Amino acid sequence: MKIDCSIDGRTLTLSLNSNKPLSLILSENIGDGSAVNHCKGQMCGLCAVLVDGKPMLSCMVPAFEIRGKEIITFEGFQKTRGMKDIEKAYEMVGAAPCPDCYESKTMIFESLISDGVSEPDEILKELSIIRCHCLDPEDAVKIVLKGIDIRRKRRVRRS
Repeated sequence: MKIDCSIDGRTLTLSLNSNKPLSLILSENIGDGSAVNHCKGQMCGLCAVLVDGKPMLSCMVPAFEIRGKEIITFEGFQKTRGMKDIEKAYEMVGAAPCPDCYESKTMIFESLISDGVSEPDEILKELSIIRCHCLDPEDAVKIVLKGIDIRRKRRVRRS
């Protein structure tokens, strides 16, 4: 089947099996090394991407669900101003995810910050899709709140 979608700002038409997971599409068709597929669908959480701004595990998203969607991988995201905001939040809080889950947690933080999610329970619920518990829950909440503040201040300066 042919599927039109946008991956990291590039509009693509892909010809593939409708049930192929997004993680394999990214690694085979796009050459994206950030969408790791360690667990082969067992939901470790290390392959999080943004699909229309919402975090999803790429190993759990079949090809037919990405038709017409905008997908952002860590590889594409790390070149943005949003990444700089999150890195600054990590620095200000004095905490960051471990190297294993850094990319996936960063993508989830981006979604939370972009949506202005500030409720600790909601933040921790979103982060729960990643099995790695390297980051203290309080620090995770602080990172999101600091990221929201950084983003808000940047927008005010631009206006």
